[in-house]
Amino acid sequence: MDHEDLIQELPSIERLTNQERLKLAHRRRLAQLKKYQQYEKDLGSKKNKMLQNEQHKRARNKNGPRVKFRNSIMLLEAAGRNDVEEVRELLAAGVDPDVANEDGLTALHQT
Repeated sequence: MDHEDLIQELPSIERLTNQERLKLAHRRRLAQLKKYQQYEKDLGSKKNKMLQNEQHKRARNKNGPRVKFRNSIMLLEAAGRNDVEEVRELLAAGVDPDVANEDGLTALHQT
């Protein structure tokens, strides 16, 4: 889906209940994962695998991971996993509990 499609779909999403929005978000995430798995399959050539291995080696260093997510994203994800302890830690650190994902769902909707 491109941006225009999402904008046109907003009025219909706003009419959904929170539970329906959550189910829609889960279905879309599954579709994203399937699409990514197909993408990885298509990369199957030996040259691409060697390049990926080299990039992976460079990405791993003793300073930790290079990808760092914002705390608000980590809160949404922790709530989706029902990780109560991590949610408490993030809220205690001052993360805004009203931050919503692209479907308009907050951490409270995720639980």
